[in-house]
Amino acid sequence: MGVFKLKKGYDIPLQGVADRRVEKVPKTTAIAVQPIDFRGMRPGMRVEPGDTVKRGSILFVDKQRPEILFRSPAAGSVREIVRGERRVIQRVIIDVSADSAEVFDSYSRSQITELSQAKAKEILLHSGLWPAMRQRPFCKIADFDKSPKAIFISGVDSAPLQAETDMLLEGREQDLQLGIDLLAKLTDGKLHLSVSSKTEAFFSKITGVETHQFSGPHPAGNVGVQIHHIDRLLAGEIIWYISPRHVAQIGSFLSKGEYPASKTYALTGSELDNQHYIQATEGALVSDLVNTPLAVNKQRVISGNVLTGQQTNAAGYIGFYDDMLTVIPELTGRRFMGWVQLGFKASSFWRMFLSKLTPRNKQAPTTDMNGEERAFVSTGEYEKVLPMDVLPVHLCKAILVEDIELMEQLGIYEVAPEDLALCSYICPSKIEFGDIIEQGMLAMEKEA
Repeated sequence: MGVFKLKKGYDIPLQGVADRRVEKVPKTTAIAVQPIDFRGMRPGMRVEPGDTVKRGSILFVDKQRPEILFRSPAAGSVREIVRGERRVIQRVIIDVSADSAEVFDSYSRSQITELSQAKAKEILLHSGLWPAMRQRPFCKIADFDKSPKAIFISGVDSAPLQAETDMLLEGREQDLQLGIDLLAKLTDGKLHLSVSSKTEAFFSKITGVETHQFSGPHPAGNVGVQIHHIDRLLAGEIIWYISPRHVAQIGSFLSKGEYPASKTYALTGSELDNQHYIQATEGALVSDLVNTPLAVNKQRVISGNVLTGQQTNAAGYIGFYDDMLTVIPELTGRRFMGWVQLGFKASSFWRMFLSKLTPRNKQAPTTDMNGEERAFVSTGEYEKVLPMDVLPVHLCKAILVEDIELMEQLGIYEVAPEDLALCSYICPSKIEFGDIIEQGMLAMEKEA
């Protein structure tokens, strides 16, 4: 086992972590599958409003690679296909009715061990769960025509209020093992599993992987950071990665011959009356999950965590890659004489407020940026929250001037927006590092 003790990073002390108990949603009224969750994917629709679908029915395919299928996680009728600017399809909304499922072939563990790589890919593509597999560089759905040098699974929970992996996978150890057995067929390289001291016991009986233990502040749980320390990504190489809960979904599909019916989410944030885990349908309607009344102008609802999640609302839906819902106070208006307040309840990386005298006290986060965007100043502090051999300011400036060669030299292939999220959080210039990294990734894709 490789042991990595990371020193760089920062754990934001926030209130609202989920209690370790799981409840079931009384009723799921609607779900949505959102093409906008999948970076760079253009959907080719296979359904229309009014169509009746089963759990596991094909909703759309990837236009560029029609072998990649997107299946419905629930049975019901297609209410609406929502389009945004330039008629880009944003989501397919389904009103849920009595459960009925498409039936597929099931496989035992002994049968999976006999599969060829081509057959394993065929099964995963047909399952509709291939989109769960993403690749570095570029953080998009894995290209099934290419072979990765390794596959990474991160079982380390480090993001703010992050859902705990053992709670998301409680009672699903056999499905997890079955999914790992299939993933091992997809690469000639290694299958890497990262764990923490909290999750090591849960994953201790899993076989067929090379285990690594990570400790330290966020972003120790980011797969990009783990790839950097275990098997650094070089130009021309490809690495695939997938979350443990998606691996368990693959195992469930293999054992039962049905598209997975349920998924566990963490409900977090200081604005919720009850923070806990909840078992629901994938892509569930937010208002079905949360009992607390949500006011648009008083609370911000985030699908995912506060650093990298997407803003939504009570009428929105959980993203495909998200395993938590966060609700925090929404700042409205200006704080009276905010710049002279002592900051007993302020959360900040900088030693500017008296809250730094009690670092273990968790704060209720707000959406206050404490300023507006200004000149991009190099402070030398960004490297303190990025445990990678990457110079974030130099990389971002290379992206802004569109210097492709310099971007390659500075590590654009190794990073994703989530890896530099803390740089945005601590930035005195209020620069969105993630947006700049996304701009760089798009430029590199055009060059590829």
